[in-house]
Amino acid sequence: MGTCYETYDCGVLSEQFLDKNGKTILWRRYNRDDWAIDRYKKPWSEQLPENDRLTVNGTTYVHWYDCITDYIL
Repeated sequence: MGTCYETYDCGVLSEQFLDKNGKTILWRRYNRDDWAIDRYKKPWSEQLPENDRLTVNGTTYVHWYDCITDYIL
């Protein structure tokens, strides 16, 4: 199994877990700490203080949710 990370300019990081055939089995979404702060009113690290965090190039991303692909079900 492997792991792949992608970041997007909109402030989102995705983490994909791949099986031995290269198919995604789990996808995790992370938000940059200030993603959509005007809408949600406070940083994700305050909204979800117990959630996992990843740091990429000095930027903190906070785990928001997971998706399991139909392929694995």
